[in-house]
Amino acid sequence: MPKIIYKDSECAVIIKPVGMPSQPDPSGDPDAMSVTSELLEAAGEGRELWLVHRLDRAVGGLMVFARTKRAAARLSEAAADGTLGKSYYAVTEGRAEGGEMRDLLFKDSKTSKAYVVDRERKGAKLAVLEYAVLDVKETDKGARTLVKVHLKTGRFHQIRAQFASRGLSLVGDGKYGGRDKGTRVPALFSCELSTVLISRGKTVSARPDTSIYPWSLFDEEKYV
Repeated sequence: MPKIIYKDSECAVIIKPVGMPSQPDPSGDPDAMSVTSELLEAAGEGRELWLVHRLDRAVGGLMVFARTKRAAARLSEAAADGTLGKSYYAVTEGRAEGGEMRDLLFKDSKTSKAYVVDRERKGAKLAVLEYAVLDVKETDKGARTLVKVHLKTGRFHQIRAQFASRGLSLVGDGKYGGRDKGTRVPALFSCELSTVLISRGKTVSARPDTSIYPWSLFDEEKYV
C-alpha cells in the first residue's frame, strides 16, 4: 500500500511499494496513482492526480503526483529540465568509488533495456549522474557497496544501465547482469525528492526497509 508522507494543495508525495506499477497498466494490478487517489478521497479531499514521473515497477521509494493542472505543468517542466531533484540509494555488486557517470544511453524498445553506446546514434540521449559511496561491506559473495545517486538526467533505466556498464550491476538486477540472487528485485530506492512546489524547496526523504537484504548489510547511520 502506498504511504502518503507529504501533501499540500499542489502535490502529494508517496512511498511507492516495490512491485506496484506507478500508474494503471495492462496487468490490472493496483497501482500507486489510483490507490493514492483513493486514500485522498477517503480523507475527504479531492482525488484528482496528474502523473509527472514514474518509478519502475520493481523499484520502491518516493514519487510525487501533481494535484492541479498548473502544478502538473510546473512539475513536468522541472522533471524535464533537471530541477526536480531526485536521489536514490543503490547497492552494487563490487567496490564502487564514487564520482560522475556521463554516457550516451540508448533504449531498445524490443528488449526493454537501456544500453550505453560509444557514439551518437538515433535515439541515444545523454545520461548524467553523480554518486557518493556511503559504505562498503565484504561478504562471502564479494564486496557490496551502498551508494547514494543524484540524477542529473532522467533516462529509462539510467542508474541500472550506467552502473552495469562499469561492471557494477545492482544487487538483484539480473536483467542488467546482476548475479547476487539474495533478492529478486534491483537494490534501488528513490530516497529524496525536492522541488520548489514542496514547501518552497523542502527536500522530502525516506529510507528503504533496512531489515531486508541487501539494505540490511549496512548500519542505519550510513543512510544519510
